[in-house]
Amino acid sequence: MERKITIGVILLVVLIIINAVIGGVLVFFIQDIKEPKIDVEFNLTKITTDEMRFTAIISMVNDNQYDLLMKNLNINGKTPEGNTILDIQFIGGTIAAKQQRIFTTNDSLSFTGDLSSKIYASIQGIFGVNFAGIFEKTIPFHINITTSFQDLLENISPPTLSILAEVTEITENGVLFHGIVSVENPNFFEMSLENFTTRIETENGTLAGEFSQLQGIIAPNVTSKFHLNGTLFFQALNAKILTLHVAGNAGFHLMGIKKSIALATTAQLPIPDIKELLFNNESLGITISLDVKLRLRGFLTTIGLTLKNPSKIPLQANDLICSIYGLTGETQKMIAQKPMEATTLESNKQDYLETQLLIPYIKLLTSGIKKILPDWFVIRIQGNFSIAGVTQSIPVSIDATINPHLIL
Repeated sequence: MERKITIGVILLVVLIIINAVIGGVLVFFIQDIKEPKIDVEFNLTKITTDEMRFTAIISMVNDNQYDLLMKNLNINGKTPEGNTILDIQFIGGTIAAKQQRIFTTNDSLSFTGDLSSKIYASIQGIFGVNFAGIFEKTIPFHINITTSFQDLLENISPPTLSILAEVTEITENGVLFHGIVSVENPNFFEMSLENFTTRIETENGTLAGEFSQLQGIIAPNVTSKFHLNGTLFFQALNAKILTLHVAGNAGFHLMGIKKSIALATTAQLPIPDIKELLFNNESLGITISLDVKLRLRGFLTTIGLTLKNPSKIPLQANDLICSIYGLTGETQKMIAQKPMEATTLESNKQDYLETQLLIPYIKLLTSGIKKILPDWFVIRIQGNFSIAGVTQSIPVSIDATINPHLIL
C-alpha cells in the first residue's frame, strides 16, 4: 500500500514539474510571439446610388519561427453615427512560419439615402499558437481603420466628349440640324449630364441657332450617345464659319458624395449650300416666251419669263437682266438690254414676269459681224435667286436662240 502511494506521489511530482516546464516554455514563447503584419485593401468594382460592390483583401505575414493560428477573423464597418453597415466573416486557418496568407472576399453594400463618405471599420480576430496539439494559447487583436471614399473619388477620370453633326433639311423656320454627342465614361459608376448648354455661333460670335436640351444618364465603362436637334437661323447661311459649343457638367451622387466635373467641346460645321437644301434633286423651272410686233420705229419685243419654285421656301429673284444679242460664230454683239423687276416666288408656285424692248430696225440689220444678219439672235435671262435675308444665292442664266430668217 505504501509503495502505491509512493508511486502516485512521484507521478504527481513529475506532472507538476512537466506542467511547470511547459508553462515556463509557454510564457517564454508567448512573450516572444510577434503579431502578424496585417495589410487591408478595399478594391471598389462598382458604385451606384444605392449599392457598392468591392473586394476586401486581408494580407497577413507571420514573422515568427512557428505557425500561427487565425480564428474569428472579420471586418466590421460602421457609420459615424454608429450604425453597422458592414460585417464580413473570413474563414480562419494556419499561417505558416515566415509565410504570408491572404484572405479574400467579394461582397456588396446596399444603402438608401445619403451615406457618409467615411466608414469606420475594424478588423478583429484571434491569433495564437498550438503546441503538440494539446496546449493552445490565443491572443485577441482589434485594429481600427477609417476608410475615406472621398479620397478615392478624387481620382475619377473625366469623361470625354465628341460631336457628329449634320444639316437635314430646310423649312420656313430655318435649317434643321441633327447632332450626336458621344460621351465616353471610363469610370465604373454612372454619371449624369447636368446644366448642359449648346450654342452655335458665327465667326463674329453671333448666335446662329436654337437647340434642344441635352440631358441623360452616362452609363459606366461605355460610350453613351445623346441626340441633339436644333434649327439654324437663315442668317447662319451668311457666315464664313459656324462653331458648335457644348458645355456642362458630368455629375454623380454616390454614398452621400455629390460632385461634378466640367465638360466642354467644340466642333466646326460646314456652311450649308442652299441649292442642295432647297431643290433636293429638283431644279428651278424657267421658261422664256417671245412676242414680236412691228412698230414705226422698230420691233416691239415682249419677253415673258415663267418661273416655278419647287422648294418649300419662298425665294427672291434679284438682279434680273434681259439681254438680246446677235451671235456670229462665237462673237456676240449686244442689240438691247433691260433690267427686270425683282420678285418673290412663293413656295411650290409659279409666277410670270415680262418686259418689253423696242429694237430699232437698223440695230437688227447691223447685228451681224461682217455681214448684215448674225447666225442667231439670242435672248438671255440672268439673275440671282435666294432666301430673304441670306446673302448666299443661286445664280441662274438661261438662253433662247432664234433663227433671224424667221423674223426678217
